[in-house]
Amino acid sequence: MAIQTAGPEISYRIPDRMDRITASRARSAIVLVVLALLAFLPGFFQIPPIDRDEARYAQATRQMMETGNYLDIRFQETPRYLQPVGIYWLQAAAAKITGFDARAPIWVHRLPSLLGAIAAVGLTYWAMLAIVGSTGAFIAALFMASSVLLGMEARLAKTDAVLLATTIGAMGVLARAYLGQALSSATAMMFWVALAAGMLVKGPLILLVVGSTTLALLAWDRSLAWFKALRPKLGIWLFLALILPWFVAIAIVSGGEFFITAIGHSMLGKVAAGQQGHGFPPGYYLLLFWLTFAPAALFTIVAAPWVWKNRNEPAVRFCLAWIIPTWIIFELIVTKLPHYVLPTYPAIAGLIALAMLNGRQLGPLLAWTLVAGAVLLVAAIAAALYVVAGTVSIAAIAVSLAAVAILAWGVQRRQSISPATFAATIAIGAIMVQGAALGLVAPKMDNLWLSPRLAAAVARNAPCGTPQVVSADYHQPSLVFMVGTNTILGFPPDAAKFLASGGCRLALITERSEQAFLAELAKLGRTAELAERVNGMNLGKFGRESVGVYRLRAS
Repeated sequence: MAIQTAGPEISYRIPDRMDRITASRARSAIVLVVLALLAFLPGFFQIPPIDRDEARYAQATRQMMETGNYLDIRFQETPRYLQPVGIYWLQAAAAKITGFDARAPIWVHRLPSLLGAIAAVGLTYWAMLAIVGSTGAFIAALFMASSVLLGMEARLAKTDAVLLATTIGAMGVLARAYLGQALSSATAMMFWVALAAGMLVKGPLILLVVGSTTLALLAWDRSLAWFKALRPKLGIWLFLALILPWFVAIAIVSGGEFFITAIGHSMLGKVAAGQQGHGFPPGYYLLLFWLTFAPAALFTIVAAPWVWKNRNEPAVRFCLAWIIPTWIIFELIVTKLPHYVLPTYPAIAGLIALAMLNGRQLGPLLAWTLVAGAVLLVAAIAAALYVVAGTVSIAAIAVSLAAVAILAWGVQRRQSISPATFAATIAIGAIMVQGAALGLVAPKMDNLWLSPRLAAAVARNAPCGTPQVVSADYHQPSLVFMVGTNTILGFPPDAAKFLASGGCRLALITERSEQAFLAELAKLGRTAELAERVNGMNLGKFGRESVGVYRLRAS
């Protein structure tokens, strides 16, 4: 049975100009890049560093630039041997190119993630051209650009947006090989370069996705003859040539500790135990999917029966092989974080697009549920700003209501407009709501961003231009990034001894530690004065925090 990849044969009752866009790859690419920028830029420059991972990546990169050591990875004096060096090099390159160097603000460290997310949208379009055709590829890329999870990763100085881009690049070549499309030597080598890039960014996770897909197809077809189109005899050597220099160097520099930590503790340790409080049972990703892949997730309900019916079609089979093994593996691993299954989302988007192009459409209940969900989200955004900051944002409300109107328009006319136009209205509406939340609301929630306010308090109360700072019990990495690499993270006795030594020093003491700090200081024959108190949320611990800024009282 043949399946449609260029859209069902239906007659639209109103003119549909989306066909002019999807008919041209250049126009499609331009529109997708513009939408990706509109999706990912709101809040990108304004939101402070997020604890804990983003601040750790950014601080480790800053220390590379401060020391000139671009081989080893450290957070202050502690080795950070969880992932390879790729993302740190990319962040350092961004800091150098922009001229900020080691003084780079957090948004500069986020640039690789922003570019990675935009590339992921573009590569979804490119990869899906081989699988679902030009219109389906455009729809799939729209749903990636508007997904909640990719929008979050685009704004975080972490590995996952870049890893996603490398994974989609590799899978796009793999799909062309599997579907029997001619591959030039350059395209085949792109597969191995993408694998190497993914390895240098986050280790073997890209191999898990690509490898499980390949093995699933082998089990399904009982043949891997198509894999020869990737020129593995040459490609494997290229792959090794790209990754081995750093991996060998770090093995020597760390005395093998990098592999013990990265593989033994970080990777294998996640399989059997929930690390850092992120242990969840199977089903976690399925439960989160309805939020993390919103708004497109709702379309899976109507797409799933069609996908199952057509599971033996090569395009559908490839996407299922891309999704199912990876998803099952991550559901079985005890440690779970939302972004682990992000590399499967392009394939899900592609299957949704195929189902839409073959006449599967949201019914009235699901369609208007989408609009109702948007209304509830807008109300929640407005309420959150009022509760946290005691204010409202008229601009955010206006943008959100306009987004709801666009969604309602698309839902009302979904039977008479093309699938691509309907997908575009859903994506644009979602992008506007997310932009209002992250660009107009989140930056105003000052109480959420404690470390930047502590850094400002240090600057206001410092007895000199470059004070030495100790923090007792508030140990968030964002504080080190905001205040400086030499910030000491300790406990009340450490803080008391540090401050008692005199000089240009300040101590940041949490309210729960103040009594112990002052008592220890008294034992040393010194007293301190409270210069300022800063209250807010400790996002690393998901609780409120009150921190006093103390300086030594003159004797």
